[in-house]
Amino acid sequence: MKLADHFNISRFLLLLKMELYRSRKGILITIVVTFDLLILGFFMDSAFGYQKISNSHPVAYTVALLAGGFILSSLAFHDLGSTLKRHNYLMLPASALEKFLSMWILTCVCWIVAFTLLFAIYATGVNSLGRLFFSDKTYVAFDLFGKIPLTAIKYYVVTQGIFLAGAVHFRGYVLPKTLLSVLLLGMICGIIFYFTMSDLFRTHVEFIDQYSKMTGTPLYNLWVILKWLFWWVLAPLCWVITFTGLKEQEV
Repeated sequence: MKLADHFNISRFLLLLKMELYRSRKGILITIVVTFDLLILGFFMDSAFGYQKISNSHPVAYTVALLAGGFILSSLAFHDLGSTLKRHNYLMLPASALEKFLSMWILTCVCWIVAFTLLFAIYATGVNSLGRLFFSDKTYVAFDLFGKIPLTAIKYYVVTQGIFLAGAVHFRGYVLPKTLLSVLLLGMICGIIFYFTMSDLFRTHVEFIDQYSKMTGTPLYNLWVILKWLFWWVLAPLCWVITFTGLKEQEV
């Protein structure tokens, strides 16, 4: 099998353009609703908040980036939810790899870039309006390269794949189904983890509030492994599950 059978740059760019055009309404609605809520929250905080120095943009950026991105990701592959549209989508002259990459680029890379640029414009605008209407407050400028925004981007890149996988495998109500699945899986894993490691927890419970003293303990080593799995395994695993789901449906 030739590489061109799996990925052709011309074919991929056409697919990317088509997906962007078809998703324009969903993207526009998500952006409008997200920034409407951000503006409302900003002025409510300015009007009723007691702090004289307002630095709400980093938290607002994090919440909006994650929530809006997860919604868009859950809307990916929406044609698979309809029998007729599903057949037409699977028959598109594009490989499963190209379909996966086009959706990942739109819902991950393009969303991060577009939302960040729009948020920077939004933050500058509302800060100016805030100083005009609430002269007694000081508004801190949005710093994209601050710790919170950069951390939010990293978390989004890692976790966004969960909703892409849900969009491929679930039929309708993708977002709530994916959230419910994640919560149930987390609950089950948490219960198994607790009873499996209960003796270890009892041994080291006195060090929970003294993180540095846990260095070198089995519990600390386990935590390091879990963090490594989260940052380096979760996203690729979700991408593989998404791609495999597309391949299976094509068959």
